[in-house]
Amino acid sequence: MIIRKFILLYIFLILLIACKDKVSKISKEALKKEIPFKVWHFERDIFNVDLGRLKDTIPYLRLKYGEFFDLFSYKIIRIGSPEDPNYSNFLLTFLTDYNINRVKKRVDSVFKDFDAIEGEKIKNMFKYYIYYFPELKVPQVITYISGFNQSIVTTDTILGISLDKYLGGQCEFYNMLGLPRYLRIRMSPEYIVTDCAKAWAITQFSETDSSDHTLLSTIIDEGKIIYFAKMLLPDEPDTLIFGLTSQDIEWCKKYEAQMWEYLVEKKHLFSSDFQLIKRYIDPAPFTKDFGQKSPGRAVVWIGYNIVKNYADNTKAHLPKIMFATHAQEILKKSRYKP
Repeated sequence: MIIRKFILLYIFLILLIACKDKVSKISKEALKKEIPFKVWHFERDIFNVDLGRLKDTIPYLRLKYGEFFDLFSYKIIRIGSPEDPNYSNFLLTFLTDYNINRVKKRVDSVFKDFDAIEGEKIKNMFKYYIYYFPELKVPQVITYISGFNQSIVTTDTILGISLDKYLGGQCEFYNMLGLPRYLRIRMSPEYIVTDCAKAWAITQFSETDSSDHTLLSTIIDEGKIIYFAKMLLPDEPDTLIFGLTSQDIEWCKKYEAQMWEYLVEKKHLFSSDFQLIKRYIDPAPFTKDFGQKSPGRAVVWIGYNIVKNYADNTKAHLPKIMFATHAQEILKKSRYKP
């Protein structure tokens, strides 16, 4: 028995070393490649405008930022079309708002070294992205202040980051907004790069099957997003990638089999009940079906492990995984048995 355990441990260590060597080789190959990359700081440009000449400066900013300027106006701060005769007055109201200017000062303080810290991480993330998807392009990365609206906005060519959504979980602005703790703990600078990876995965890769709206399909989609983020960010801890505390992750590891058994027994996996799916997937302090000690979105842990098993068993590379479209086929080929 002792000899058998020793042999198993030896095999495990050999596999672990081989896996680390493979990751190291990929990292070396990915990071040595130069890519076109620059962080555009929209908040600096727009808040440094001479307010007396704001109306005349708008065409220049619109030309410089293109599609993003309209996105910012319509969807982020929601003041309407730059073509509106009153647009400059609406924008002036935003730029001179007392609380928005307090936020701007905090953003300047927290992110004074953004390019060297968060910006460098995002750049390396996109180096991995181009390594795995050489035919795709790096988006324009733009930071801005949203007035606490969307954290990340994306189009096919833009990745926008709302810096005022990452000022730190203890930031008094978030307390004033009445945001619950389970949301505030993920509103810190260290979450920016993982949120960027996940948002970009959602933008670039369609759902597993647009006609399959089951819980199984949903958790596999979520698992693919996590898998994508881990492949592009091999040095980031699971706490940041999953958005869970270390205690939450330990809970998921401990109760993974019980969670799966519950989903099977209750016949929830193939349910397309919208409210049921939201109960499992929406951000929450805990997962109602798994008890108050569970983390919210605990099923994402299952989704990730299904996708990881699928990748390991089929030897599929990242593009094949992200473009795989049939949830039941992924589950079957994963041979997932927690």
